[in-house]
Amino acid sequence: MVAAKDESPLDYGKGDLYHHGVITKLFPSNNTGIVRTESGRELPFSYEFVILSGEAKKVQDLREGERVGYDLGWTSSGLRVTKIKTYPSETDLSR
Repeated sequence: MVAAKDESPLDYGKGDLYHHGVITKLFPSNNTGIVRTESGRELPFSYEFVILSGEAKKVQDLREGERVGYDLGWTSSGLRVTKIKTYPSETDLSR
């Protein structure tokens, strides 16, 4: 999918119903990661329990610094990111 010329790559995905943030940390040895929300709060997720959609097909496709959409859910460990949607990278949008 290609972004319109007047659409900023940083705004890509803003029209969907996900919250938006950035993956700030990935801990492959613990199978966990952190998403920083637009307000600056850091929310954890578990590789085992997160549902992926979008460009990433497996958790190994996620990258630190990547902009994502996310959804939250309550787990036995508290509030966690339960869904992550990835978007095309800026280089993919310019093609």
